[in-house]
Amino acid sequence: MPEQAQQGPLLVYTENLTSTLNGIKDITSDGTESAKHSPGSTIDPDTGEVLNPPYDPAQALLERYAAQSVARSILPNSQTAKCLRVSRLAGGGVEVWYSPDHASAAFGGLVTCHSVWACPVCAAKITERRRAEVSAAMDAWKAQGGSVALLTLTHPHTRADPLADLLAAEQKALASFFAVRAVKDLLRSIGRVGQIRAWEVTQGRKREINNGWHPHFHILLFLERELSPLELNQVETELYRAWSGACRRAGLDSPSRVHGVRLDDGSKAAAYVTKWGMDRELTKGHSKRAKDGETPFDLLRSVLADPADRQGRALFAEFAKAFRGKRQLVWSRGLRELLELGAEASDAEVAAARMEDCLLLARLSADDWRLVDGLDARGELLVIAKHGSELVLTRFLETLKRRWNDEQTTVQN
Repeated sequence: MPEQAQQGPLLVYTENLTSTLNGIKDITSDGTESAKHSPGSTIDPDTGEVLNPPYDPAQALLERYAAQSVARSILPNSQTAKCLRVSRLAGGGVEVWYSPDHASAAFGGLVTCHSVWACPVCAAKITERRRAEVSAAMDAWKAQGGSVALLTLTHPHTRADPLADLLAAEQKALASFFAVRAVKDLLRSIGRVGQIRAWEVTQGRKREINNGWHPHFHILLFLERELSPLELNQVETELYRAWSGACRRAGLDSPSRVHGVRLDDGSKAAAYVTKWGMDRELTKGHSKRAKDGETPFDLLRSVLADPADRQGRALFAEFAKAFRGKRQLVWSRGLRELLELGAEASDAEVAAARMEDCLLLARLSADDWRLVDGLDARGELLVIAKHGSELVLTRFLETLKRRWNDEQTTVQN
């Protein structure tokens, strides 16, 4: 059996995704694995992000595991490098669980890194849970007659600005912004009862003008009533004045009136949460695909397509280090209680949780797991396991053994 590889054969994912899926259909005999495609892609005119990209659930799962392998090669000493590879069970085996209701599969008994920033696999699970909670919060508040507005805060930056420095200054600016008496009074006057803050970042190396890292805040404001277009404009103007001053006090350049602050109505708030929560990409937020800029997980996609992309590797490493330990979402005190959502689960708890309807499909031996991990076939195995057949899973393991033998023969020749 192969020893666990430091880095799986990443090119297999980029060169053979289609043939892998075809092989999966052959193994299942009935060829029932179907792709669910979304409507044609569109571009968000405000953010440049790609909406509703064509979607194949099996390919998306394979891509997440392939991207995680890229992250492992970039961050070899991180917990992400061990995530869903190292067994926690006695004897080194691994469990495979199957959900009949969701037609999905998951591993059990493996170490997880629960990093929403560095791990495409953990991030997909965690951020979907967060999206569902935010969506439930918005629905609950609207049912009570309230409204939700979307506040976006950004500032100028250049390609020479280290990401860690930008984040430190942005945190300082945000604290200063909400401490201003005028901001407190203004938010009180429009009936703000709470807020949820998300932190996102894109990279501009592929833009016509490369301005480097672009960290920014999206803040959902829970208001007692809907604001009119005129009120939105007036409040936005006042908030811009306060944000501009906060940026200067934090050592950042003053943002322009056009780009520094944007306050959108409930329709934009709902569209933002929906877009952030789509499970049709690696994850949400920091991984949404952009038209010209790149999200951090776009950087992994770039390295996956071109392993020689040394700049992409370096930028992702910088991102992972800068965001390590930071919270993706921050709820204001008392908002969850007001909406009766209960306590917030930690990222580690979400990453380790299984669906209630899960059934134990199979237990893989340590040797079988070394084979799967050594060939970096973890994603393929889960696509197979979605059929809920232990027999099909056994047949797939047999194909992996043949693949391993073929690769060894090729190496020897």
